[in-house]
Amino acid sequence: MKNNPYSKGPANTYFDKKTNEPFNPKNFGQADKYGNRTASEENLFDNSGNLNASDKAEAFDKIAAVLGGMQDGKYDVYTKKASSMFDHYQRNASVPDDEAYGILREALANPQSDGFRVVGENLLNPIKEVLDYEGMARKVFMPCNVKSGETIRYDKDQYVMGYQIAEDGQTPQSVQIGQYYYPPECDITCYPSIEVKDQFRAQFDIMARIQDRARQAIEYQEDLKMVNVLQAAANASNSQTYFTSLNLAALESLCYQIERHRLITSKILIHRQELGDIRTTLGQTVDPLTQREIFMSGYIANFFNAQIITTAGTNTYEILQPGEVLAVTDAEHLGGMPIRVELYSEPVSEFVNGFPRRGWFYHEVISMFVANPAGVSAGSKI
Repeated sequence: MKNNPYSKGPANTYFDKKTNEPFNPKNFGQADKYGNRTASEENLFDNSGNLNASDKAEAFDKIAAVLGGMQDGKYDVYTKKASSMFDHYQRNASVPDDEAYGILREALANPQSDGFRVVGENLLNPIKEVLDYEGMARKVFMPCNVKSGETIRYDKDQYVMGYQIAEDGQTPQSVQIGQYYYPPECDITCYPSIEVKDQFRAQFDIMARIQDRARQAIEYQEDLKMVNVLQAAANASNSQTYFTSLNLAALESLCYQIERHRLITSKILIHRQELGDIRTTLGQTVDPLTQREIFMSGYIANFFNAQIITTAGTNTYEILQPGEVLAVTDAEHLGGMPIRVELYSEPVSEFVNGFPRRGWFYHEVISMFVANPAGVSAGSKI
């Protein structure tokens, strides 16, 4: 995790009052139930100015702990030059350099202060990356860009017969014929617009947020198409798995439908509701770190080297119904996602038509297909 305002480099602003050295405390772990954190021998930031954290959630937790320690006096620091965050604030509010640290303390103590708003703006994007919907189609299928004028055609695999013959027998021919898939294409579009007055009434960057939500809407439509394609192919070569609880036997049955064809189960897609079954029946199947990740976020876990991915769990971006489960093999053995026109956006203004509105038109042309239906199996709760 880079961009450290507490270590050496251009972003350095904070110094320890006791040592007059750049502020770099000892690293620490997560707080226990009493709020205590165990310190380690290494520093919180390395020599390159990177925060010693394994993921964004841990980085955010450590940043919050450092800010809390600065507020309650555990860390006694001073600033020589306002950080980039406070430079932004000073350009808009003309605050002197020696008040930058005071703004930070005020932000933590008073949620109504301007400093709190500045801190919130800098922390907004990492939080949104965790909370916002992320598409699954490009994780399940392998995207492939199609050249202009190119025909989307995929070769079917060949099957050659072998025989055991008698001493004077003759081997029959196994005649091979070239066969092809021609997957149909579809357009996915989104056209958000907003009146100018609403743009200036909003108390946040509403235009950037509209663009971000439009991307999510496109990904959601891709995921809906993915689920329809997978469900249509699931029963072509494999049997439907029925279960009353998503336990070890149910997941093994889903995996067996795929792996009996000498394939490997790569991903298992479940509805958020089935996470409760995993919590109660699979607690001893995965390692403690993975257990914590799935309990805290519900995004991803591992079961016998297969990723368990939960869908959104909300009506807004739900692609699976409660009780539905899909298992798929690796993308290279499953099918494809040809992309004729990569997602692009065009700004649209309706001023010429007499409407004070502006927005964007998003468009892409894609296709999805399952070339190997043996690589997908479906389950349903009864």
